[in-house]
Amino acid sequence: MSGRAMIVLIGLMGSGKTTVGRKLAGFMKTKFVDSDELVEAKTGRKVREIFSDLGEGEFRRLESEVLRDVCGEGNDIVLAVAGGAILSQENRELLTSTAKNIVWLDAPTPTLVERTGVDQHRPLLDGDPSGTLTKMRADRERLYAEIASQKIATESLDADQVVTEILRVCRIDHDAKSARK
Repeated sequence: MSGRAMIVLIGLMGSGKTTVGRKLAGFMKTKFVDSDELVEAKTGRKVREIFSDLGEGEFRRLESEVLRDVCGEGNDIVLAVAGGAILSQENRELLTSTAKNIVWLDAPTPTLVERTGVDQHRPLLDGDPSGTLTKMRADRERLYAEIASQKIATESLDADQVVTEILRVCRIDHDAKSARK
């Protein structure tokens, strides 16, 4: 990914950030980083455990810490940012000052509910996933729009199609494909 800036993927849970991010990084022959996975590695605990044992506030603090670490490295990477990270003004400023390409992956709430299913990794969806995601959308949509350089609707696209669209909207040379061979 030499000569290209970090690509940050934002959006609600279930929008495809991790799945697409892994594929995009593989295609581009660069590193993929998921902020939730970094928090888990840092603490030795699953996201669900952090939420239940330490609370959402501590999770958000840890999330901000790992984002500062990743953004401070200055490496060209694909970064999937946890859906709620943008709630922090500090995180939004950090991302916009670090990344040239911030891509908002979006899908309608029913699609997000279907994609997240009964995922035990998502403690915020316990109880009423549809209601929770609807509220999250209302609370976060403006913030995603504030920092996104691009927005991609993922509902009718598979992960490979989303990768192709990211490459197009970020004007990343598709010749990277030949590097895979």
